[in-house]
Amino acid sequence: MKYFTLFVNGGDSKLNSRERVLMALEHEEPDLVPLTDHIYRQKSLEGILGEKGVRINTSEKYIKVHRILGLDLICAFTNALAPVLPPKDLTADEEVDEWGIRHKIVDGMQWYLDGPIKSPEDFKKYEVPDPYIPNRFKSAKGIVRLVKDDLAIAGVIGGPFTTVLLFSGFNNFAKTLYTSPNSILRLVEKITWYQTEIGKTLIDVGIDIIWIADDLGMINGPFLSPTTFRKYIFPCLKDMVVAFKRRGVKILLHSDGQIMPLMDDIVWAGIDGVHPIERKAGMSLELMKAQYGDDLTLIGNVDATILLPHGTAEEIREQVLECLRIGAPGGGFILTSDHSIHEGVKNVNAKIMFEIARKYRRYTTKAK
Repeated sequence: MKYFTLFVNGGDSKLNSRERVLMALEHEEPDLVPLTDHIYRQKSLEGILGEKGVRINTSEKYIKVHRILGLDLICAFTNALAPVLPPKDLTADEEVDEWGIRHKIVDGMQWYLDGPIKSPEDFKKYEVPDPYIPNRFKSAKGIVRLVKDDLAIAGVIGGPFTTVLLFSGFNNFAKTLYTSPNSILRLVEKITWYQTEIGKTLIDVGIDIIWIADDLGMINGPFLSPTTFRKYIFPCLKDMVVAFKRRGVKILLHSDGQIMPLMDDIVWAGIDGVHPIERKAGMSLELMKAQYGDDLTLIGNVDATILLPHGTAEEIREQVLECLRIGAPGGGFILTSDHSIHEGVKNVNAKIMFEIARKYRRYTTKAK
């Protein structure tokens, strides 16, 4: 059995960031515990870099944010495209994306209002957007061009569940699942096809990892019962994973919430790593390491709800070191927040978190 001894990092690292991440995903111990985070809000990007005009599609500045924090893995997002004909009743502080999902914009941040599906018949009629529009991949191409073979690059795509939920709202979704389940299944399959095609193109562009963002849980448990997920969602998720693994990449799943009842199915689907192991939802890194550490790379667990927005440097230090002690032994761990560096996270605290992590993340193992 191995354990992780904390001590101040020193000397030159033996691997570059990409090599370090890929070793961790193979459950080997690299020279250092890899670091990453989801940083995609303009305010957060600008605050960390100290410049205006930083977005996920300004590749050079976006990469600089990751360099400042010393991260090993960077996320590449597809470019969002606006609908050709926005609704006539759209107000000045609202927008509708190409999926027909309406958002209210508050301080540059999207807040979900409603989706395009209002009835069971809408589930049947809905057609997904065109996944092949070249401009979708402009940002990803820029990131690959600038950091390929240096940083690990994860292409972020959606999963088969969350988009359907956003289309219809939970009440409409639940009612239709009871009255016309095949209607939902057909749309889930269409979305699975779309996201799979997006993922394939990202792999062709040159990313190393596919990161599927699909929130399956709430604070108190999964949105649906494990049996329902098993019937309608996980077969489609597995189809995505199989398609991507045929192209030689690792697959990560982002899911907020309490998802322990779904973990066996996540492993069955072929997922290689799970993020973010959310503390406020009662997700325990220690339990995850004990039960799934041999099957999954664990990613996250530094609290982004209270600690990073409001905590002291010492409190952040204690939790980062706790995560390293629990998650690092034997490999298969990447340190990050348990959600993202969102707009509520103080820029100074984000920097403190990763400064501490860089200082104490070197591996040394001994027989216990």
